[in-house]
Amino acid sequence: MISIIGAGPSGSYLAFLLAKSGKKVQIFEEHSSVGRPVQCTGIVTSSISRFIRLKKEFVINNIGTARIYSPNGEFVETKLKNPDIILNREKFDRHLAKKAVEAGALLHLNSKFVGFENKKLLIRQKNSIKKISSEYVIGADGPLSAVAKQAGLYGKRRFLTGIQALARLKNNNAVEFYPFAGGFAWVVPESRSIVRIGLAAKQNVSGLFNSFLKNKSVYKERIIEKQGGIIPIYKRIQLKKGNIYLLGDAALQVKATTGGGIVQGFTAARALAESICRKKDYSVLLRKLRFELWIHKKARDALNRLSPEDYNKLIAIFQKPKNKRVLESIDRDSLSLIALKILLTEPRLLQFLKYLI
Repeated sequence: MISIIGAGPSGSYLAFLLAKSGKKVQIFEEHSSVGRPVQCTGIVTSSISRFIRLKKEFVINNIGTARIYSPNGEFVETKLKNPDIILNREKFDRHLAKKAVEAGALLHLNSKFVGFENKKLLIRQKNSIKKISSEYVIGADGPLSAVAKQAGLYGKRRFLTGIQALARLKNNNAVEFYPFAGGFAWVVPESRSIVRIGLAAKQNVSGLFNSFLKNKSVYKERIIEKQGGIIPIYKRIQLKKGNIYLLGDAALQVKATTGGGIVQGFTAARALAESICRKKDYSVLLRKLRFELWIHKKARDALNRLSPEDYNKLIAIFQKPKNKRVLESIDRDSLSLIALKILLTEPRLLQFLKYLI
C-alpha cells in the first residue's frame, strides 16, 4: 500500500497515476472536504492540458492578455499565445480527488498525519490514533509539511506570505502583475466585474496589501471574501529518505517568480509515479524541473535587487515590439527558453546580469 498525505492537486494527481498503474493507494486528508480552505490564486498556463483534460465545471475564465507593471505606472502588454486559465480551485481539487478514487485509490477525510512509530504512520481520525503500514509514504501536505518534519527532510525553509481578496472591480479581462523587490502583486479577473486581487511578500504584507487595494480603488464594501497562505521559496532539498518522499509544495516545487506550483507539482507527480512503478531514481527524473525552478529562483533573486528605476528601465525594454513577441511566444513555465531567447534578441538586458551574481 502507498500512503499519500494530502489531497491537494499534486497528491491527488499522483494517487490517480499510481492507481491507474495498478498500485494500491490511499490518501489521507486532514480536512472534512477536499479543496477547502482555498489558498491559491488558481491561475495556470495552458501547460496544464498536458496533464489533465479541463472541464467547464472548474474553469472560470480564459484570459489572453497579460500586463506587467513598473513602479512609474508604465506596463508591457502581451497577447498570450495560449490563454491563461483561471480555475475554481475547490472544484478542481475535488475533480482530481474524484479521478483518483475512480481509478481505485482510497480517500480518507478528517485524517491527520501526526507522526511515525516503528516505521508505521500515525493517523488521527476523530478521537483515535491509527497505526498504518505502508510500502511508500508521500508527503504532499503543503509547505509546512509534517511528513518532512517527522522524516528529517524539512531543513531550513523560507516563505512569502500571501493575502488575496475576491472583490468587485470592473476590468477588461487582462491579468495584471506588479513585481517589486521582495514580492509581487496581482489582479486576476474571474469575470468583467469580479477579480482575485492579492499580494505576496516577506514582510509588512498586510500594510502593502491594503495600500495596493487602495491604489486599485478596492474598498471594504467591494470585498467578497479574503484568503491567505504561505508560499514556499524554492531551493534544492533532499526529497527522499528511505521509503518517504516529498511532493509539490512540501518539496518546495514552486516558481519563485510568481508563486505558481500546480503544473510543477504535476510534473513532479509524474516523475514520482515513474520512480515508484519502474524503480527509477526520483531525483534523476526531476533534473529538468529542478533546472527550471532554479532559473525562476535566480530571476526572483535578481528582481529583489532591482531599484524602482531599474524596474522602469526593464519594462521600457520589454515594451519594444521584438521583445514583446518573445514574451508572447513562449510558455512562462519554460522560463529558461524565455531567458535564452530574450538575451539573444535584446543585448541591453545584459546590464541586468550583474543582479544574478
